[in-house]
Amino acid sequence: MKLPLSLAIAGPAARVQRPALAAAAGLVVLRVGAVLLRPWPLALAVDYALAPEPATGLDPVVLLALSALAGVLLSTVIGLLDMASLQAAEGAAERIGASLRATMFQRTMTRSLRWHDRMRSGELVSRLTTDVGRVLDGVVAVTTSFLPDAVMLIGVLALLCVFDPELALIGLAVVPVLAVLAVRQRRLIRTAQQDARAESGRLAGATTDLLRNVRAVQAFGRIDRAATIFGARNRAVLEVEQRAIGVDARWTPVADGVLAIGAALVLVVGGRHVLTGALTTGQLLVVLAYLRDLYSPVRGLTRLSAVLAKAGASATRVQEVLDCDEAVVDRVGARPAPVLRAGVRFESVGFSYESAHPVLRDFDLDIDAGETICLLGPSGIGKSTVLHLLLRLYDVDAGRITIDGVDLRDCTQRSLRERFAFVPQAPWLLDATIAENIAFGNQDATRAGVVAAGRAALVDEFTDRLLFGYDTPLGEGGVRLSGGQRRRVAIARAAVSPAPMVLLDEPTSSLDPASAAAVVEAIRTTTTHRTVLLVTHDRDLAAIADRVVTLLPHGSHSSRPEGGDNHAPHQAGHAPRPRTVP
Repeated sequence: MKLPLSLAIAGPAARVQRPALAAAAGLVVLRVGAVLLRPWPLALAVDYALAPEPATGLDPVVLLALSALAGVLLSTVIGLLDMASLQAAEGAAERIGASLRATMFQRTMTRSLRWHDRMRSGELVSRLTTDVGRVLDGVVAVTTSFLPDAVMLIGVLALLCVFDPELALIGLAVVPVLAVLAVRQRRLIRTAQQDARAESGRLAGATTDLLRNVRAVQAFGRIDRAATIFGARNRAVLEVEQRAIGVDARWTPVADGVLAIGAALVLVVGGRHVLTGALTTGQLLVVLAYLRDLYSPVRGLTRLSAVLAKAGASATRVQEVLDCDEAVVDRVGARPAPVLRAGVRFESVGFSYESAHPVLRDFDLDIDAGETICLLGPSGIGKSTVLHLLLRLYDVDAGRITIDGVDLRDCTQRSLRERFAFVPQAPWLLDATIAENIAFGNQDATRAGVVAAGRAALVDEFTDRLLFGYDTPLGEGGVRLSGGQRRRVAIARAAVSPAPMVLLDEPTSSLDPASAAAVVEAIRTTTTHRTVLLVTHDRDLAAIADRVVTLLPHGSHSSRPEGGDNHAPHQAGHAPRPRTVP
């Protein structure tokens, strides 16, 4: 029998929690036993204490009191077992959820950037949180609903057959009808929930995008436009959720109606048995109580079908992340990357983000160890792509890139990226302190090393004016710093890294002359004795390079020492294809 998808997804994480889940299951079985005893105090009171001629020598009042006490004790035991089983099951489910979220997060962080380019961050957050929560609902439901309902169903059926097989068969006559309707209902719910979860993911993506760019929204006075975008997605979620609620809600009267027909038939036939003396009144009450307990798990199992349908819709979205194999992976036998003593070489490299639109073609570039190279060229020509390929965020489509003569693809990714310190064009910062952001560049960074890197990057020029200095929280994206200050923190993060090569992507873009000059000076200070590859449009920054390589559109690039002539031919209709000019 095939497991529901939600349980299959949670299975690997659930194995560790088997003791807790087994304990919850055992408590649930004990609770079922207590529930099966619950009708008997009432039956004994009716047949022996309230009968015209009590059949025991006990005082009827004493017998009533004992029956009442037994009922209270049973209810207390049932309540305690409920509490203990729920705590065990919910606790195990939360630990399963934490493990599943960690696995998903690790998976997302190792997927290729091509995959991330297609997947919105808000959509991923929705899958990591809401969808994992729905999967856990399925796990908890199986432990706290399916198991007790199944045990209750078996126990009640056995007792009903002992009391009166005819009544048992009459009560069960409606169950096949209910089962057929439940299967149909589950398909309807799953379809509705898949639509609802998809719309919810799109809402999360749109909301994250708008909140991340709230400054632009306010600056352009487009709060109304942002509200329209959010409102459209919000209404779409509301509509599909209401449809899903309608599908779920319409099931309740159907199930209750079918079960009520069964109960009515049992009451009529059981009443006739009492009239003929085949059953006592107390025994009929027990039968009716058991019938209620029989229908309760049947109703619960049909509700479980709906819960599993919802969990299955979310599990599909979780599985899409877990099963994604779009990743830059280490080759079999990959080794640690060389320490960069000779240099880096691009050999006839070709690359495209989309197959029909090549970004680089036949790209050749030699970078000697200790050399500072500047890449110039118009926007969109592929300068930043060169850095991304060197970091192996993408794999080349043709040719190869080597470090000390070793193909990057023959190196482990972790060791390769330890050879480079990267300063991206948008200097992302964590919602943490200045010191923590700088230390992110080196897992072994000390406080002294962080301060030294900050001093070299001229970070201390503004930390001295901050109340908490290097321990000042920056807010989301470093919002409490100016653009130039954020760049200097990012450069300090590269400076604290022991990497022998520094990659800088437009480090002075969008800065005023004074801020740009400070960043240029920070780069000079922090990259001494290191190999540097920088991308820029800034001629002042290019002046610090030993050699400038200009990428030109439509077929060529030129390489020259800084200060030399820079003229290269153009050929229409092709991606950048370099040739070296002495």
